[in-house]
Formats: sequence, C-alpha cells, structure tokens
Amino acid sequence: MNDSELELYGIVGRMFREIREEKDLSLTAVSEYLQIAPISLQRYECGERKIKMGTIKKLCVFYKIEYDDFIREAKLRFSKNIFTDASSEKGELPKILQYYETLNDIGKHEATKRVEELTYIPQYVKENTEDSLKVNAAHARTDIEPTSEDQAHDDAIMNDDSEWE
Repeated sequence: MNDSELELYGIVGRMFREIREEKDLSLTAVSEYLQIAPISLQRYECGERKIKMGTIKKLCVFYKIEYDDFIREAKLRFSKNIFTDASSEKGELPKILQYYETLNDIGKHEATKRVEELTYIPQYVKENTEDSLKVNAAHARTDIEPTSEDQAHDDAIMNDDSEWE
C-alpha cells in the first residue's frame, strides 16, 4: 500500500473501531458476524490491512449506519488530514476547508469549479508544476544529449509560423 492508501485505510479502520467501542461490542462479536478471525478485524481497525468494499458495507449494515454517510465522513476526514498536513508545515489553519464544510452540495460543486478555474490563470499557479511544464517536442531524442544550441534551434523552428503553413 502507498502512503495515501495507508492513511485512508487507517481512517476507515479507526472510524469502525470508534463505532464498535461506542456500541460496546467486542472484536469477537463483530468478527463472528463477518466470519473472519478477530485478528483480521483488529488489523482492519489499525489500518494494517485493506478493507474490501463488501466488508465495509457489511460493517455498515451490522452497525446500522448509512454506507453513503460513512464513506462521505471517511473522505472528509481524509481530506482534512491532507489539508492539515500541508498547512501545518506553515503553521496555518486550513481555512479553505473550514469554509468548504459550511457549504451545501451545490455550493461545494460550485467552489470546486471556481478553484479549478483558478488553475487555468497563470498568475495563480505555482511555477514548474507538471501541467505547466513547457513541451518542446512530441519525443525527446535519446541517442544524444541535446545541447542548449540544439534546444534553441528546435525552439526557433517551433516558433516560426512559416514552418506550419
């Protein structure tokens, strides 16, 4: 599992453990319902093991919680972790997330569109992001190491409109 998956499965597992403990249920009782070993359930709850969607659905039924609500909450907690990790480096609170959480579904959709639109305006985009890298040709030469003179020549051809008539 990559780091993001580990974090997501950890969040999902902790959420299920919180629910199990709130309902005062043992690992054994829940694992018997799932027909798995208690250690497997414990590994789910610790985020050490991937939880299949079918198992998540079974747990939601067992705990009498709405699957869609559970997934929405897991996504929200995951996104909070991402924003908190990024902003904590600078000592800032994730204000954008606080504002976003106050919106209804239509507002969230509109906010997402607006933020995406900002990524198309160069003055708001970080330098040298993957999307903003300059492409000089469809294929790079692999037989030689291009010099700056070679690159300048290629750029001159690409910038000469008469080459494209």
